[in-house]
Amino acid sequence: MAKIKTIFFDLDDTLYFRRDAFYIAFQKFFPELDDELKIKSNDTCRLRGDEVFYDAQRGKISMEQMYIYRFQKGFADCNIFVTLKEALDFHSLYKKELYLLKLNDDVKKMLDFAKKNFFQLGIITNGPSTHQRNKIRNLGLEKFICPDLIIVSGEYGVDKPDLKLFEIAQKKCGNEPNEILIIGDSFNNDIVPATKMGWHSIWIDLYNEKFLPPEFFVKDVGSVVSILEKYTSF
Repeated sequence: MAKIKTIFFDLDDTLYFRRDAFYIAFQKFFPELDDELKIKSNDTCRLRGDEVFYDAQRGKISMEQMYIYRFQKGFADCNIFVTLKEALDFHSLYKKELYLLKLNDDVKKMLDFAKKNFFQLGIITNGPSTHQRNKIRNLGLEKFICPDLIIVSGEYGVDKPDLKLFEIAQKKCGNEPNEILIIGDSFNNDIVPATKMGWHSIWIDLYNEKFLPPEFFVKDVGSVVSILEKYTSF
């Protein structure tokens, strides 16, 4: 096993969990609806958002149109019907709750261990620059992450899984491919391109997806440290 010098983390659903903010927003916006619908609609809104994310990033549709599509379609999949205005109002509430989130104990334990035992830590994330950097700041991630290794797709005009973003990250960290590890929740956006680059990887499989990871996978972030420990003995 290679000596890892740099660890890159995905941001969304790796260093914090969007569903936590969604659940809070849902309970406030739909106080009469039950937890089963809350959980189901989180999944459907996530999937609907994924359908139009790249169109929004490439300017084919506006960000506002993406939010409307995500929540109108996602809620409709659960027989919850909202107007255009209600979809945008829900997004505003959800965004507010996102910015109020703090690092949970498992994530802090993972970051503390990584910061202590590896040379440098970075982030590779898809999304608009201001939105993603606001999350990083509000979560207090700047004390763990090297500022030069915060790679936000909106600042480079290219999104994961495009290898160009990983090439930028590798050039910035200055390490050989087998000295880099990525930790992320998206198999296609994080693990596949990193593997093509020759990096090591830990996949956090939050949604019980049917993929065979090239190296390590865990079901929750609390299990990551036990894998990182394997790399500290080299």
